Parts: sequence; C-alpha cells; structure tokens
Amino acid sequence: MYLQESLAGHDQMATEFATWDWQTLILVSRACGWGLPEASELFVGMQGVETPLHFDERENLFFQARGCKGVCLFPWTDYVRLYPFPVTHPCDRQSMVGNPQTPDLEAFPRFAEATGYTGQIEAGDLLYIPYGWWHWLRNVNHLTVSVSFWSTTKPNDFSEGILTQFTMGMTTRVRLNLESMVAEEDNTRLNEAMLELQDAIFEGHHEDKRLAAVRMLLAAVKMPSELKDRFLLEIIQGRFGIDWQKHVRGGGRR
Repeated sequence: MYLQESLAGHDQMATEFATWDWQTLILVSRACGWGLPEASELFVGMQGVETPLHFDERENLFFQARGCKGVCLFPWTDYVRLYPFPVTHPCDRQSMVGNPQTPDLEAFPRFAEATGYTGQIEAGDLLYIPYGWWHWLRNVNHLTVSVSFWSTTKPNDFSEGILTQFTMGMTTRVRLNLESMVAEEDNTRLNEAMLELQDAIFEGHHEDKRLAAVRMLLAAVKMPSELKDRFLLEIIQGRFGIDWQKHVRGGGRR
C-alpha cells in the first residue's frame, strides 16, 4: 500500500504546519528564482513499494521524514532514452521502461545510453529534483514518510526580444509542446498522426501540412534546420505504433 495525499485543505493540521520551517523553503525558492512553494504532497508507504519512473514539470524539494528510500535520477537530457508514454495517455510523464533496475533493452534499446544516478536518502535528508529530471524511488523501510514541496519556474522572459538561438535546456518543453500541438487536432488519433509524420519525413512529403506546422514550431525556437527532422523522429520512434498497455505496471497481458 502507498498513500499519496495533498496537504492542501487540511485545516485540522494547521497547528502542525505552523511548526514547519517554511522560511527555509521560501529562502531557497527565492534564491533559485522560482515561485513560492505552491503545492505539497505527503507520501507514506510500506517496504518495497515504488514511485514509478517519471518527471515533474515543477521544481521539487523532496524531504525524507521517516525511514529510507532508494532513488534513481536521470537528467532531462535523457527524455527520449526513457520512452515516456504519449501526452494523451493516462500514464503521461511516466516512463514505459518501468523499473530502471530491470529494463527491457530489447523493447527500449536507447535506455542503455541513459545516465542514471543512484543512491539512498535517509530521514532528515532534503533532495532537490529539478524540473524535467526523471526519478524513481523505492521504500527500503516499512512505513517510510516523505513530503514533496513543488515550486514553478519563472516563464520565459522575452522582454529583451525573441530568442536568437535554440538552447538545449528548452528541449523537454519543446518536445511536450510539439506532441500536445499534434494531439490538439484529435487526441484519439495521436498515435496515427505521429506515425503519419514519420512517414512524411521518410517519404519526403515536404508539402504535408502537419509536418510543415511542426517544422514551423521548431523554427520559432531557433532550432537549426538540419536538426528538425531528427528531433521529431526521436520523439516518435519506439514510442508510437506499439502496445502501450504492455508497459503499464500491472496492466500488461498475462
């Protein structure tokens, strides 16, 4: 069993919350240029339960209050190597690879190139998980207790004009926005639409309207022309045209 509960709206815990060191969280958030912590979550679980390999779209200060957790982190640059479920899937932001300790490299060969950082966090430790960083956690002890504090990053600042060059730090957001843009047409056909984009690239259909729109989006973030199609193919290959349900924990075929 694994309890996950938002700490918002629990007025009966007001006295308890007043004893927490909120000042430290506020100082860290301000020093890093984030917004103030806007959400917090309590996690209580039995020995051996796992948090699926996934990423968050916020900055995460993860406090271990009781017991010990094993952790495995991957940088945002490993996005395509971790094969996230499509944005329209219920497991959006989770990796199809599942447990990073026992990956299926035949199904997910690019995972072999991913850079994982492993370790353990003990009671009293504070772990910073940056925006877009993938993380998998497993309870080492019975009834471990953790609390996450999430803050948002500042929106892109265009006060000094439009970006003049593509930066690698933009890749996770660009990949998500691109996939969401295609899904907006008809989210029930995202799989087919992405495969059609792949075919348009391979077959040289430069007049394809959807492909032209995607390339225009990549041009808007100043991505070099020679990288556009490769960037798009990295998003599609190995993630679409497969049976996603096989890779849902507990939801695969027997």
